[in-house]
Amino acid sequence: MGCGEALGIREVRDGLRGLHGIGLAGTTDVNPVVRIGARVMLAMALATSLVAATREEVAAWYARGGTTAALESAERWAPSDPEYGAARARLLSQPIESADANGMARELEAAVRKGPRRAINWANLGEAYEMAGRAAEAGGAYERALALFPKSPQINWQYANYLVRSGDLASAWGPLRETVLGDERLRAGAFDLAWRAGGADAEVLAMIPARQDVLSDYLDYLVQTGKLDAAGAVWRRLVAAHELIDTDAAFRYFDALLGKHQLDGLLTVWADLERHDSAKFRAEPGSKNLITDGNFERTIPNGGFGWRAVPVEGAKISVDATATQDGTRAIEVEFAGKENVEFGNVVQYVAVQPGTAYRFRALARREGLTTDSGPRIAVYDAYDHDALWAETPNLLGTAGWEEQSLDFRTGPYTRLLVVQILRPASKKLDNQITGTVWFTGFSLIAEH
Repeated sequence: MGCGEALGIREVRDGLRGLHGIGLAGTTDVNPVVRIGARVMLAMALATSLVAATREEVAAWYARGGTTAALESAERWAPSDPEYGAARARLLSQPIESADANGMARELEAAVRKGPRRAINWANLGEAYEMAGRAAEAGGAYERALALFPKSPQINWQYANYLVRSGDLASAWGPLRETVLGDERLRAGAFDLAWRAGGADAEVLAMIPARQDVLSDYLDYLVQTGKLDAAGAVWRRLVAAHELIDTDAAFRYFDALLGKHQLDGLLTVWADLERHDSAKFRAEPGSKNLITDGNFERTIPNGGFGWRAVPVEGAKISVDATATQDGTRAIEVEFAGKENVEFGNVVQYVAVQPGTAYRFRALARREGLTTDSGPRIAVYDAYDHDALWAETPNLLGTAGWEEQSLDFRTGPYTRLLVVQILRPASKKLDNQITGTVWFTGFSLIAEH
């Protein structure tokens, strides 16, 4: 029985106590000498296990100190355990600017002699050899680690870094692929390593596994690093699959295109989402209404060309299915009366044509709205407020359903509008707004 299989101290003691006054099962008619011999052998095995377990517990107690001296004491109690030397090597690696590469290598060489099948110790030995300038030995240590654990994302990540540092990017693609497949926490680093190493767009994309979660994470990486041209190719690969798209990643890509004024890209992304998940994003067949889900019949998607409702202190936003007599749903905004809320938290982007006349309509109902500044709807150019800004009347007090309307013409460059429920902060002393407003029946239709 190896040390790793030793019985716990309590179990060993129970076993020793159990030797007294009992016979071995099924041996009642065995020669007494044989029975005594068997008991002695069992007692010796249990005693050996007790000693081993005790030494391991003492070693673990020392190791908790975490210092080099503590780990050396631990190793004296458990000299065959390779992990105490490996832990000393980790101490020698910090800080990285003054790491003792040769000392690390010595500790890890001893560790792999004691535990030759511990793959991670071989990989760490490869790093120590590389730091010490022993490149050929480093490659051998990494290869030994991968032979023991070929699918390990951590070891593949270490090996890929070694290959890139060695100038062998072509050989790094395989380990990088295993890294991103095996551990989502390493994906962003792997993507970044591939780009920093000089990989071409197509090469990096070819390395990415055709799995929606990995592709979505890669899309996020490209969005966060501003590589929108490369992101387009990833998006096309995502939508070519039959699985549902990660809409959160899609919306982050949409917003990145929005920030760069890439309207054609926005239209493409939304059309792809409608095709992939029509139940969530479908347009109303044959409708000329440019507003998406003007009656709030579907769950608010919080992205794309759908409604966005962002929580804000002092106001509660919800969808009310009882606000109208005919069962039409409405967006409800309830002001708590404790804040001078500057509200603009219900928004939709709408693609339009320049130089075109439009008619906007909605219905509103309110109850007990206070202060001089109440909610209203604003429609404006997403990129140039001077080109177009229109508002419906300020809503105060209590009133039943009333139409809110705007007629306007877009300017020569306006292609994207914002439709937004607004409540500007009041400049009066009595400015803490209370009351509730409901909106429904949003429509925006081109006039011909």
